[in-house]
Amino acid sequence: MAETRLCRHLSRVTADPPEPTHLKTASEIDAAAADWVARIDGRSLDPVEEAAFASWLEADSRHAGAYARALAVNAYFDRAAALGPDFAPVEPANSPPAGYPIRLRRRAAILGGGALLAASAVGILGWSLATKADAIETVKGDLRRVTLAEGSAITLNTDSRVEPRIEGQLREVKLARGEALFDIAPDPDRPFVVHAGAVAIRVLGTRFTVRRFDDGTVALTVLEGLVEVVSDDGIHRERLSGGQRSHIVPGSAIRTERLPHEALERAVGWRNGLIDLNGMTLEQAAAEYARYSSQQIEIADPATRAMKVTGVYSTSDPIGFARAAALSLGLRAEPIDNGVRLQPG
Repeated sequence: MAETRLCRHLSRVTADPPEPTHLKTASEIDAAAADWVARIDGRSLDPVEEAAFASWLEADSRHAGAYARALAVNAYFDRAAALGPDFAPVEPANSPPAGYPIRLRRRAAILGGGALLAASAVGILGWSLATKADAIETVKGDLRRVTLAEGSAITLNTDSRVEPRIEGQLREVKLARGEALFDIAPDPDRPFVVHAGAVAIRVLGTRFTVRRFDDGTVALTVLEGLVEVVSDDGIHRERLSGGQRSHIVPGSAIRTERLPHEALERAVGWRNGLIDLNGMTLEQAAAEYARYSSQQIEIADPATRAMKVTGVYSTSDPIGFARAAALSLGLRAEPIDNGVRLQPG
């Protein structure tokens, strides 16, 4: 029920939401999301609450992601409870005593659950500590977060692989394929270098994502701090600050753009099981979904492949996206073996 309510509002969240009068901190947003999940859990909202919840979702693009995370943690506690007392999850140390109302206890569990686990619609987000130079990878449809021995953290998107080398003064990671979010621990004496294709990305302490494409292009999105990207031949060099994104094509100048806050949030929506398809063609959207799922979206007609789509969708539901796209674009979505075919109506 709660998941359906979130999906119902996602398209409205992506359509230029009103600017919040006060930019909430991440902890404030997480607290509000936990409160909504705890309030909705086990009952229906009345019309006034439903309207308030819809307004909250639309007020800030970060709210949908926080609500999705809170839902995932809530589902974890539900599954643990269903398995019986031997599988009861560990509740946060500051949880209210057993005599407190269930809503307050569940809210505290959801808020503290982020320190215990993370989950997404595309699969379990694994947490581990990387202490050696072993490769770390994910399969299609999975996410994984690892903490390096020196304190930095890497979150791998679907079908991705990184190869870290953390030893002595050396802090290096090779992004062999896919996409990853880097949270770099500050260390002025040991710059952190990410090698991706034909570029090297050098930082001291910041937060950014890197994605490698099959054609050799590299996309770099800086969420916080300052990053320097240099081509392997040393010819092309660029410095990026928080809110900027670059597309680096081998042998070409580095193209950099500044992203509005909402676009920046959507660019890392995959952490919460969401995929931003705004401005993509149906062909591009189908290719994006192929990264996350073995279910195919088949489009034979060239004119249909060129149609533009908009919205943010679940990475785990390519069939749902295809049906929604068919409905909005006047197409037919026909089931096929292991997928769906989109064709003119």
